[in-house]
Amino acid sequence: MMRIFGLPSHQSKENTTGVDFARIIQPMKHLNGYKDTKVIIFEIIKKMNWLYVAQNYDLIYFNYLNNPWGFAAMGAMARHYGVKMVMDVDDAIWEIHNDNPAYEVWKKGSEGLRDFTAICNEVDYITCTNDYLKNVIINHTNKTPDKVKVFPNYVDLKKYTYRSEFKDDGRITLTHFGSTTHFYDLKENEFEQGINRIMKEYPNVMFRTVGAFVPGYRERWGARYENTFGDPDIYTWIKEKFPTFMKESDIMVVPLIDDIYNRCKSQIKWLEASSAGIPGVWQKIRQYEEVVDGTNGICANKDTEWYRGIKYMIDNPDKRKLMGEKAFEDVKKWQIQDKLEDYKVFFEEVLTN
Repeated sequence: MMRIFGLPSHQSKENTTGVDFARIIQPMKHLNGYKDTKVIIFEIIKKMNWLYVAQNYDLIYFNYLNNPWGFAAMGAMARHYGVKMVMDVDDAIWEIHNDNPAYEVWKKGSEGLRDFTAICNEVDYITCTNDYLKNVIINHTNKTPDKVKVFPNYVDLKKYTYRSEFKDDGRITLTHFGSTTHFYDLKENEFEQGINRIMKEYPNVMFRTVGAFVPGYRERWGARYENTFGDPDIYTWIKEKFPTFMKESDIMVVPLIDDIYNRCKSQIKWLEASSAGIPGVWQKIRQYEEVVDGTNGICANKDTEWYRGIKYMIDNPDKRKLMGEKAFEDVKKWQIQDKLEDYKVFFEEVLTN
């Protein structure tokens, strides 16, 4: 029996973050009970006893952190009892954008970044979301390629149960959802020019951003630009907010500035939107080019590509419907339930090395 202690490092008593859910909670809950694997996931409402964990578990799997005292408390017990430590990193922390609310914590030269890097060097293995991020981690730490494992983000379609009903009522809602860290992405010049052409040409189109607010868009488009917010708790987002936004959406639009930080991001927005059958026009960048092939959505980079991609979906509702259906069929290949063997094999290798 392989015994794993899962630690979602970013949760609070009030909320469970999306990164904790996607990277630790979701895969570990499914792994529990799979082929003689026992997983216990820490609940923040309970007291932590690292001596008990170290004496009763073989491996600790946790989300990235920069708390030196917290890590020392866990690490001292783990090292004494021979418990392996695996940390998940889902962002290129060393390249964080200055519009990120956590920038002061992680910026170059900060104590937070120093501590985080030291923890990366100390743990036995690191997991991350893609090969590009793997290379960035190797560049900034002492980790060798065999000590960094890629696990893409997956989706649980039994939890993401909302399926959008296609509508063609003469009104079009373009939707972007994400945290407030996407202000620069939404203001990217090529995207802004492309969507401005759409808004000028189609008076029946409105643009909604869930998260980041762009004042210039409100000034330019008035009530046709709407900003609202999701929810800091991932379970509330999945059950309540996400279905509401998807029900009112026709086309996802997802720009990303093409830089190191964004190339390290995952395709999780595509997973979520596709689970509801909503097609989109996505930034022509690694993570979306890997899953969007023209039949299940469109990738764009230049202003003309954003304009033509969105215009094509507006002008061809039958094609838009087919793209949404194809996106849903394709997302079925990314279900977490089908990837448990990969996790089990990896953790077994960690314990035997």
